[in-house]
Amino acid sequence: MNPVRQCIKRCCSALLPGRLFLVKGPSHDGGDGGRIEIALTFDDGPEPGTTPPLLDLLDSRGIVATFFLIGEKAVRYRDIVKRIVAAGHDLGNHSFTHSDPKQTGTAKFLDEVRRTKDLLEEMAGRPCRLVRPPKGSLSLGKQLGLWRAGMTIALWSVDPRDYRMESTAQAEAWGAAYRPRSGDIVLLHDNHRWAPTIVGTIADNMHDGRFVRLSKWI
Repeated sequence: MNPVRQCIKRCCSALLPGRLFLVKGPSHDGGDGGRIEIALTFDDGPEPGTTPPLLDLLDSRGIVATFFLIGEKAVRYRDIVKRIVAAGHDLGNHSFTHSDPKQTGTAKFLDEVRRTKDLLEEMAGRPCRLVRPPKGSLSLGKQLGLWRAGMTIALWSVDPRDYRMESTAQAEAWGAAYRPRSGDIVLLHDNHRWAPTIVGTIADNMHDGRFVRLSKWI
């Protein structure tokens, strides 16, 4: 993310309520009886080769998370979406085709979000207002259009760049070095093979914390 976008992201996060623009959850140090809370989020699924093993791991660890799904994949892999819903995870909207933001006009982007929202709500049987634009990229027109549609823009505060990792050792090293801070929103990708390794390593080190769905912070 370039410096200008980072500045805009920080300003929006500081000035806007979480129901409109969410980059980080509530912060506290875990003292006074409070527990550190972080949110794991997964983009670019569902993917048949990688999402089910990740769901197995989350279930075995008792972890809830938020999945930002691509609409055309959700159509193709409805059984996986239903499994995500049945496990109690949040569903988020990651557009219908994940097209390049630079090549996608406002009207087309908002139509993709609408199509995906309708699809996910039909499959989940509940409202689906969380949206994460591809690459976290938004113009002012797209941002205003999402708010007019009643959507919550959800970005992230921690990015391991798992899509660039090349080995289990690399994924384990990142997870072992990560020090969770309450309110962290961690960006991962369930269409890449390293997400379960990172999640497992984080969970091993979360001795006095817990994982939450993004909807808890809206």
